[in-house]
Amino acid sequence: EQARRDRMKKGLAESDEDMMDQLRMMEEEMQDVAALLHPIEYLDAVGENICDVAGTCADLFESMVLILSTSAIIGSKGSAVPHFTAGLPFWIAGAGNLFCSAVAWRVHCTDKHGSRQLRLSLRMNLVIVIIAVQCVQIAASYLEWLRGSIEFTQFWHYTLISLLGQVVPEVCVFFAEIFTSVDYPLVRSLAQNSGLGVVQVVLQGLGQGFASTLFPAVTMVGVVMITYELEGHYGLALLSSASVSGTGFQGGIASYGAISTIAHKIVHLTTYHSMTRHRANICAALGDSAAHGGNIISAVNAFSAVFNVAMTVLAQAYTRLGMNYQAISGAPVSEWSQAGLLLGVVMTMLFTANTIISCLETSKAFMRFCKESKEVDQKRNVPFPYSHIQPLTILTSFGTVTSMRMVFTPMINTLAVPMLGGWFLGLRGLLFLLSGSNVLILCLSIFLSNSGQSWVAAKKYILFGSLKDQDGKVIGPDSVEYENLGVGEMIGGPFEDVAGPALNNFIKFLAVFALVTEGLYEETPENTWIYGFACIAGALILVAFSKFGLTLALNCLTSFLRQRQLQRARDEHDEELSDEEDDDGEEDRVGIEDA
Repeated sequence: EQARRDRMKKGLAESDEDMMDQLRMMEEEMQDVAALLHPIEYLDAVGENICDVAGTCADLFESMVLILSTSAIIGSKGSAVPHFTAGLPFWIAGAGNLFCSAVAWRVHCTDKHGSRQLRLSLRMNLVIVIIAVQCVQIAASYLEWLRGSIEFTQFWHYTLISLLGQVVPEVCVFFAEIFTSVDYPLVRSLAQNSGLGVVQVVLQGLGQGFASTLFPAVTMVGVVMITYELEGHYGLALLSSASVSGTGFQGGIASYGAISTIAHKIVHLTTYHSMTRHRANICAALGDSAAHGGNIISAVNAFSAVFNVAMTVLAQAYTRLGMNYQAISGAPVSEWSQAGLLLGVVMTMLFTANTIISCLETSKAFMRFCKESKEVDQKRNVPFPYSHIQPLTILTSFGTVTSMRMVFTPMINTLAVPMLGGWFLGLRGLLFLLSGSNVLILCLSIFLSNSGQSWVAAKKYILFGSLKDQDGKVIGPDSVEYENLGVGEMIGGPFEDVAGPALNNFIKFLAVFALVTEGLYEETPENTWIYGFACIAGALILVAFSKFGLTLALNCLTSFLRQRQLQRARDEHDEELSDEEDDDGEEDRVGIEDA
């Protein structure tokens, strides 16, 4: 009664009061539904943090470390002023990350802004970073020109190259968003055509993914060619250093993508409030674009980093052989170079297959674990959300161990590639293997990421209530269109979050391992090819051990730990019984004495 009077004071009529009561009842029902969901339904909240925060940020950070370290080597080896050319990449990257921290203090937004306007505001922050970094780079280069260490031609070359390195990655992200954001027609077209069947959904998503690789690949290759024409090897090092100047900003907005996705799920599970849902939808659309942008930037940075490492391998190997690496000549296409290109394609595809199969094996392991283990069921006698905390902890631990097991085969694949290339094909074949695989992986990573994200975005377009039929009625989550896009999302999950980002790490690890082991290879493989067969045999043995021996060892360890837990429980139960018997005996003795 008091609540009714308070609402009357606020001017709420009886119909409004009834509506609010009904809304509260619906939200209580939603909370009941949320409590009844299996704990694994909330495991994606943990996965979002691992994938879009830890994974993407670690990927961006390691690319920056690789690029800066190799740029310092190239700058010191191939320049008449090594103190300047080795230090300029650090000025650019350091200033970029400093200004990224500064612009993170504020983003312009209002209640009227949609996800597209908010994304534009974030880009304006990045423009400020680009301008500030250019001021630092121009000042450092100008001072060196005044000293007479560099010519004016080099001065403006450095300025143009650093500007291209900063702008081109964000341009690639923008074109990727055209194919993957709910704010653009291609995703809406995918949602509208999803009613035609699963085949239409899958083929259109794959087609858009293939088309989305055209501009980034052509742009990156074109920029690399222009840069090499201007300043040679050092120009490429400077280009890649400029591309990581926005790493702090890109990592920050990628992390926001995970936060907004988790918040969006919480909102849709707990409230029917229209404004709250509308704002959650905007934040989720922005977060998807931001997190996906992090994946594209990771692919571009990996491409730049591997170019740097390949040049470092070239410089170190031929310097070791007593030759000037900048004057290496010979037939650009030989039997070794052709074989290197072919081996790079084959091993990249094998790694992609290994990664996707490992992902599927992990999913099946989760399914079996949830069916066989009662420990991961929600606790019936504990209120929500505390009823799900312990099962989620168990699921997270299980997922961590299982994922580590499944990563062994792709890792063995990665370790074997540079050794096979170096021993079977020599240094020239290995360098062509790195370069060819690098271009292939840039295209393949962007294709996989964009295809997966296009299905996710089209599904959310329906979830947001934006898709309508010819009569203007909203097509919702209970529709055939939404179900068909769910199939695409299940296909796109391993594409976008596993195979795509994993390829970036594959090519970087391959390049670094080639650099570390380059002393084992000769220019031609006449004396080393026999070691390649030993490498194949070792890789097969390690794969067999990871598939069978490691599984057997982990099963024995799990069984041993389970037996220990059971024995501990029996001991505790026996101690309780012993204590109870002692208490009963004491009571009987006291009773006899009283009698």
